[in-house]
Amino acid sequence: MSRRANTSNKASSSKRLERRAERQAKQPGAAATRPARARASATRTQVKSRGINPFIIAGVLSAVALIAVLVYAVAGQSTTSDGLTDWQKAEQDASTSLPGVYYPVHPGFDGRYGTQDDRQHFANGITYPICSADQVANNTISNPLCYTSNPPVSGPHAVSPLAFKVLDNAAPKENLIHNMEHGGVVIWYNTSNQDVVNQLKDITNSALDRRRIVVMSEYTGMEADTIAVTSWTRMDKFPVSQMDRKRVQDFIEAHNKRFNPEGF
Repeated sequence: MSRRANTSNKASSSKRLERRAERQAKQPGAAATRPARARASATRTQVKSRGINPFIIAGVLSAVALIAVLVYAVAGQSTTSDGLTDWQKAEQDASTSLPGVYYPVHPGFDGRYGTQDDRQHFANGITYPICSADQVANNTISNPLCYTSNPPVSGPHAVSPLAFKVLDNAAPKENLIHNMEHGGVVIWYNTSNQDVVNQLKDITNSALDRRRIVVMSEYTGMEADTIAVTSWTRMDKFPVSQMDRKRVQDFIEAHNKRFNPEGF
């Protein structure tokens, strides 16, 4: 068969098919020709992993720290039935049932009790003297400032507290007052009796093991052969000859964090 005839036959067949499709489309009930379904092209979404922004971490940590500070502040400001905060009641408690002698809280630089400067911080290295008997008797203890007991048990103090431990070197009294403001107990000694010093070290370390906050320091500013155990507004002071392990331990247990305005 010639190429021209073959082409003619294909064209005729194609026309017949087109006419048949047209007739079927005109018949009643004939289904409409469905358009070809478009296939959505699959697109691959690539997710790029990113590291955590360090500034976000810092912000979260700062927020946690702020919340902790606020919790401590609220705890320290809880009031008793007489309208005083717990720590205010503690520093004004002159009860003789508690170990040690009570010393009224120092009024600070302005000479007035209950003002912010009663516990004011000043630079490390600045020192203030112990008041004379006349200064205490006349209540001239604020201008110029002096401490009403030896060793001191309250009042303005150095900005840095010391570590709660047995200190290797004698510490400034102004810094140790700060330890008492943090609810701690201070053991001061002025003796060369090594047996007594070792007993005090053992008491201090044992208390620290029980999570009491205690610091021990040599203090040559008081009478020779003397021991003093202090907390905020409280002191038990006695000669070395009256050293009693239970006496020191009882003081620690009674006054550890009893005065605790900052929630330590």
